[in-house]
Amino acid sequence: MGGERLRLAILGAARNVPFSVVQPVRENADLRERLEVIGIASREAAEAEAHAKEWGIPKVYTDYEELLADPSVEAVYNVLPGPMRCQWTVRALLAGKHVLSETPLSSNAREALVMQRAAEDAGRVMLEGSHPTCHPVSKRVREMLVEGEIGKLERIDLDLPVGHSLQGKIVCAKTGALLGLGIHGLAIVRFLCGEEPSVVHASMQPSAQDPSVEVSMSCDLLLPCGAEARVACSVAEEGSKLPSTYTITGSNGVIQVKEWFAGGTGSHEISHELFDGCGTKSVEYVVNPQTRDTFYFQWMAFVDEVRQQEQKQAHNAGGMPWHYASSSGSPADAVRNMAVIDAIYRAAGVSPRQTEFHPPQPYDRIGMAKL
Repeated sequence: MGGERLRLAILGAARNVPFSVVQPVRENADLRERLEVIGIASREAAEAEAHAKEWGIPKVYTDYEELLADPSVEAVYNVLPGPMRCQWTVRALLAGKHVLSETPLSSNAREALVMQRAAEDAGRVMLEGSHPTCHPVSKRVREMLVEGEIGKLERIDLDLPVGHSLQGKIVCAKTGALLGLGIHGLAIVRFLCGEEPSVVHASMQPSAQDPSVEVSMSCDLLLPCGAEARVACSVAEEGSKLPSTYTITGSNGVIQVKEWFAGGTGSHEISHELFDGCGTKSVEYVVNPQTRDTFYFQWMAFVDEVRQQEQKQAHNAGGMPWHYASSSGSPADAVRNMAVIDAIYRAAGVSPRQTEFHPPQPYDRIGMAKL
């Protein structure tokens, strides 16, 4: 099975499907040799047919259960609305499918924990699509920090305007700044540092149309190493043209990165300034083809993970994927990220998002205690 293409079906006909999976597969031969999109499910038959034709997807399911019952489907890409993701990811795992879930993985940390348990019980891979951490630029900056190129880490500042969501501006405005954008910022901070932050302070601006959804969120974090971090995100339309940036300050230098997550030459520049000597400045580029954006690297990592877990289980029939081989994260990593999200909401004076659609038994009783 390891040499065959992974057969993927899409759960939901979301607006991000063309650029998050169809385009990367179509434009990259090496990914196309490893991943095949065979179907898409929507409860709106006309919508499913139209999207399947437009996106070149051969099979249409007019019911989610129909997709999960198809034995030819090995893996599922869950792009259903956020509140529905936990329930249907668990159902997919129970049906024996591997799952890559769009961000946010869940509404809250308890749901993420439920999904982790279901993946472990099913012996299937379950990852969250935190694609910016998959990009070679993010990995290179992580390498620079580990090697101490700017001395001891002191501070990380990330600014994520709604443009960071690429074509998901409307979706992010409905989801809110923190779950729509900030979830990526937190994943990046945790990926770069390899540490779990605590929330010091958070503030939000509620939407005038829907006070339960925040237009912007800013949070101050403290890392165990003593460094500070700030993540600011906004779904305000006036900031849609602003770049996504992050700046990392150390005891002996600064690293600056702008628009690192998308394709194109502008996303591959890392500016590096050292304080020693005369304040040496340098710029390096991560060479990468135009077609290889973060989604390409995300899918390559997902397929790698699935195949490696299959090989492990072939040698140990009772094994479960407690250890994930790739650097693309794990269910446990997603749980920790969502726990910080919940803490930010509380620090901002509001409750974390509540569960709207409960997962099936026995996973409807897991994690009832407060995290």
